[in-house]
Amino acid sequence: AELAKKAGSGRAVNMVMVGAASSFIPVAPDKMEERIAKLFAAKEASLVEINLKAFASGRAFAAEA
Repeated sequence: AELAKKAGSGRAVNMVMVGAASSFIPVAPDKMEERIAKLFAAKEASLVEINLKAFASGRAFAAEA
């Protein structure tokens, strides 16, 4: 939850988890980021930024582990 809060919203915890698991998913990270942007663009621009940050934080955290 801490990484999600740092990304801008405690509600982004699921996206942190997606980022952490992304190295095990057979889809390129840039393609996942494109899809995240499309998914949240229809809702609110700030949600795109928050969720992309949350995804990146999850990836970074998993890479350090």
